Amino acid sequence: MSLFRLNLYFLSVFHAIPDADGIEVLHSFLAGIRFDILIFGFALIPITVLLFIQAVAEKWPKAMFGFYKSYMAFVWTAICLLTYVDFFYFVKQGARMRWEQYRSWTFQTWIEQTQEVLPNQLVIYSIITVLLLALGLMMVKSLKFGEWKDEFSPRKGGKIEIVIRILLPFILVFLAARGTVEPHHLALEHSEVSSKPSINEMALNAVWCFDK
Repeated sequence: MSLFRLNLYFLSVFHAIPDADGIEVLHSFLAGIRFDILIFGFALIPITVLLFIQAVAEKWPKAMFGFYKSYMAFVWTAICLLTYVDFFYFVKQGARMRWEQYRSWTFQTWIEQTQEVLPNQLVIYSIITVLLLALGLMMVKSLKFGEWKDEFSPRKGGKIEIVIRILLPFILVFLAARGTVEPHHLALEHSEVSSKPSINEMALNAVWCFDK
């Protein structure tokens, strides 16, 4: 997702704001990583819960491994499609699409938006999207699941082991989904690192903005 943001910067923001402060751009990318982690935190919640249930029940059907791969492939495909659609709106408006724009979006809208960007922007971003989509799907396909019996011991686990194996994954996913360890969860103000609206919007991602 950071690679998508990097291409968005060079294909749009860099040309639209040639005098952008380099430090502000860097802060935008760092803030963007937090928003990206938030998305994957939410995406991992179902998997974490299901794995916990399987661990307690000691049921590990091989079909579940296929389900996990299919789920992750679906999530990454959805991320790529939303990011691709969002790009053409961003180039024109200097901002991410929100729910209001998605509600009125049609395929004809996309055709019109592609005609308004430069040909090299369309070609390069389309190629980048296909490559990153393929890379993500290849990574999901290459996942290797170990033998579940290797994770169990004939002896009862100690308290520290129980915390590490059960509580720690939930804590990490919870913090990722919040996007921060602060009292308030990650919000729009965390993307405001510049006086330039486009740089602030670049820190966000299409998935986070989808329901805003």
